[in-house]
Amino acid sequence: MNSVEARFFAGHFRSPEAHSSLLDSYARVLARWPVPFESHYVETRYGRAHVLASGPAYAPPVVLLHGGGGNATTWIHNIEKLAGSLQVYAVDIIGDAGRTEGRRPVSEDAYCNWLEDVLIGIGRPKVGLCGASFGAWLAAAYMRQTSRRVSKLALLAPPNLDRLRPAFLMRAVMATVFPSEKQVRGFQAAVSSPMAPEPPAWAMDDLLVRWRCQRGSPRPPGRMSDGELRVLPKNTLLMLGEDEALYDPVRARARVLAHAPHVRVELLPDAGHAMAFDQSDKVSDALVEFFRRDGWTL
Repeated sequence: MNSVEARFFAGHFRSPEAHSSLLDSYARVLARWPVPFESHYVETRYGRAHVLASGPAYAPPVVLLHGGGGNATTWIHNIEKLAGSLQVYAVDIIGDAGRTEGRRPVSEDAYCNWLEDVLIGIGRPKVGLCGASFGAWLAAAYMRQTSRRVSKLALLAPPNLDRLRPAFLMRAVMATVFPSEKQVRGFQAAVSSPMAPEPPAWAMDDLLVRWRCQRGSPRPPGRMSDGELRVLPKNTLLMLGEDEALYDPVRARARVLAHAPHVRVELLPDAGHAMAFDQSDKVSDALVEFFRRDGWTL
């Protein structure tokens, strides 16, 4: 086992075989990527970070951060529309089911330091930053530390706007500890809207591989405080699904508007926590409009 393998297997992957199955599944999904892309790594203080770049070089640059248990390929349902108007950098978050090297960080500061290194490595003076679920937590946490590299912020279904429903927590724990096909399918159904389409077979196969390859999952972030809501940047878009499973989205929306009235909040019908899949066209269109609105200055 070489030093790179050791960094993986001493951390969050269950075994060399699990890591190999994850890489194979990643490649199968990437083979379906509907637009041209460049796969490359940038250096960070924690190891190399993997990035998928798509879209015209002259377009506004936007960095995408996926949800927990995912990787950059989970944006496959959105990338065609996004890359038609934006220069997109989809990043594999450290410590998750992707190609990025390094142990899972144990603190918010470590995650933010890693993201800072990634943005430096991408090499654009300013970018738009978009996160889904755990990626939304990371994006908002980073913006509390510094905004010098980010012009606009989009948050899709952040997991920490309100206290999590106990039923959801129990389902998540069961799917993590016992990642049978039944448990994982049940969790996927719970985070999706009842009106969402069925995931294609290849996407469900990839989901099963991702759930089964890792030891545990990133620690759930704590509830965002009133003060943390108040310091969200002015150029922030927050999107919530009406069928959100983690918490009451109407109450969460009201809480955000009470403490951060400058934030643009959209409540999307027929969308759950997995809104980027549930309503992929509407989410993609909203992101393109947001990141291109009012022109773009670097």
